[in-house]
Amino acid sequence: MTRFLTRPIGPLAPVGWLIAGVAVLIALGFLASAWDRMWAWLPWSDERRAERAETSADVAEDRALSAELEAEGQADQVRRIDTYAHQILTIQTEAAVASAAARSAPDADTSLDADRAARLRRHDRELCRTAPGLAGCGPAPDAP
Repeated sequence: MTRFLTRPIGPLAPVGWLIAGVAVLIALGFLASAWDRMWAWLPWSDERRAERAETSADVAEDRALSAELEAEGQADQVRRIDTYAHQILTIQTEAAVASAAARSAPDADTSLDADRAARLRRHDRELCRTAPGLAGCGPAPDAP
């Protein structure tokens, strides 16, 4: 028995074949367990395809959300423009009615008394002081 354990293992020795067979089985087990991870880096692997599909789904979702937000913003802008246009039309209509009424008033050609004219001038100056960009307001006088 000691001779069997101490004899060199040659290519034809039964224990050598047994050890080689076990080593091959272990190597095949490692390869089988790591097969997917070993080839996952290739562009045509299932993992890469899944990653690309997930990425494209995320991009499509982001684009859909961006388009939705853009549509909401445009709808808000259209509402604001419509409101502004309606206000402009209302103001122009009311101004035209008031102007026509002022021109056709019985006292349209009568001059104002001095107190009323001075009060209107003060109001006009105050209005030009608070909003110098209004039409009819001259350049602001230089402050001393």
